[in-house]
Amino acid sequence: MRKNLALMLTGALALLLGACNTQNAGVSPGKSTVTVSVAFPQRPVSGSGVTPQGVPRSADEADVKVYDEQGALVETVTLSRTNPIATLILENGTYTFEVSVWSTIWQNNQPQRWQEVAWGQENHTITQDTTLLLKPKAILGDAWLSYSGNGVIAPEEELNLRLWVVEPGVPVGYSDGSFPLEDYSVTYTIGTCAQPDCSDFTPSTAASIEAQSKTGVRIKAGSVQQNTTLYVKAEVSGLGSDHQPTTLTRFSPPIQIRVSGSSVGVALDFSPPWIGLDTTSSPASGATVPVGQPVTFSGYAGDWGTGLTNLVVYVNFQEVPVTLTSPLPAENTNFTFTFTPTKPGRYDIDIVAFDGAGNSYRHYTYVQAQ
Repeated sequence: MRKNLALMLTGALALLLGACNTQNAGVSPGKSTVTVSVAFPQRPVSGSGVTPQGVPRSADEADVKVYDEQGALVETVTLSRTNPIATLILENGTYTFEVSVWSTIWQNNQPQRWQEVAWGQENHTITQDTTLLLKPKAILGDAWLSYSGNGVIAPEEELNLRLWVVEPGVPVGYSDGSFPLEDYSVTYTIGTCAQPDCSDFTPSTAASIEAQSKTGVRIKAGSVQQNTTLYVKAEVSGLGSDHQPTTLTRFSPPIQIRVSGSSVGVALDFSPPWIGLDTTSSPASGATVPVGQPVTFSGYAGDWGTGLTNLVVYVNFQEVPVTLTSPLPAENTNFTFTFTPTKPGRYDIDIVAFDGAGNSYRHYTYVQAQ
């Protein structure tokens, strides 16, 4: 009887130890469930505490590649704005998680990958079920400084300049403000230039920096005795398109400190206008359209320097009428134009905007009539 009781106790203890050593139901011993996600913008906050931050708003897809300690690729998964979470089963060990985030563009009524807008690598040791919120860094595409008004200030007067940073693929002069602030650093310097590209930039004490942040800088003019033209240089450092650190050097439009009395100020504007098409009401580039049926495009254009002064459209190099919502000159305007293909073939479309300084910007698209 005692022998049978001992056997029963031994069996019960074995079952209990076996239950305690069971790590994951349905997962082989030595493996773990790894849940990976990327915080795409405008994604509703979930119970896991994931917030809608981390990559620019243009981000639509993310490739996650998992490499083992020998550098061999063991898993690949694609996340998207609508499906930002995936689950992997990995052997316990140390892995490198590489994330490549992409924006998309519509072509032939289908979304196509366009620009890589964020990238990162993270090392993680997996010993149990794990949830990873991967945090790639946004890639620097461009940056610029702007201010309101004409940039003319008096001695002891202050001027605010805003810094705009965007990812690759964003038109010059346009920003939705979604570039993550933690993904870049910036240094500001006040100086003078004689060359149009400011290649001879020389620091100056004619004005001082009163406040600064990653979103902009406030300067104060000194007590100068004569009219002085200054520029603010912004050196923006972050991740380059080659996945290596890079620095963009950008200069503000000219700032004039004007003393009392009659004077003539001369300003230069090297920033071209910007143009964008409304993708919901305009055919995608390369779209097929029917012969004999009107084709309508709509969009927006502007210039934050000297203002938009003209906008023309050419279809197969012949100008077509354009309807504007705001009379020019203006800081920005919406536009529409329509043409009717008369025969099958390719129709090349050039939309050209001009500003008050003589700069121009051309936006190209095309459709195929049949």
